[in-house]
Amino acid sequence: MNRYEIKEQLPVRNFTALRTETPEGRAYTLQKNEGGEEIGFTLSGLLTRFDSVNENEQRWSATSYDEGLQHYFKKNNLFVPLDLQHERDIRSLAGRLESLEKTEEGILIKAYVPRGVYYYNLIKTLLDNYILQGFSNYGYVTRGHITDDVLHVESFQLISASLVDVPADTAARFIRNGTTLKGFPSLENEEFSREEELPVLWY
Repeated sequence: MNRYEIKEQLPVRNFTALRTETPEGRAYTLQKNEGGEEIGFTLSGLLTRFDSVNENEQRWSATSYDEGLQHYFKKNNLFVPLDLQHERDIRSLAGRLESLEKTEEGILIKAYVPRGVYYYNLIKTLLDNYILQGFSNYGYVTRGHITDDVLHVESFQLISASLVDVPADTAARFIRNGTTLKGFPSLENEEFSREEELPVLWY
């Protein structure tokens, strides 16, 4: 078995699938204010699956996100942004991640898209018609290795999550509904607890 160590930051995008489980059959849940006005929507799903080779020939370890979240988002008390199709321009900024939860299966996320972002209605149309079908991560592998053409991700610096059209990890599921961090014992604290009612900052 040939093994190649990753010696430089390697950019990756890992696509995962959405599957609706909302009572209305939509991939998202509308959010309303006290007056009943629509203020945005939330949607959830698996961002990264652990310990299985996806269609991009990547295998993610259960600790792959820990260092990156600690050294940037947690340290600076920042939200992870959500964009469209990995586009980083102002129009494509769609929202923020309210939570990342590490489970035995992988990284589950809940995203919030506020009404007023540039493509708000278009995003809903694309979700309703199964055109946007999944989440994808974007960032850099900072530690890992390659064996038999499989990239083993040991440490990853997350930059953003994206809503995308083509999923590579078709086993990922869409689920109903700080970034609140769960399943990262060394990173959890009250600052990122949803119960703390943090101000909405994010894509």
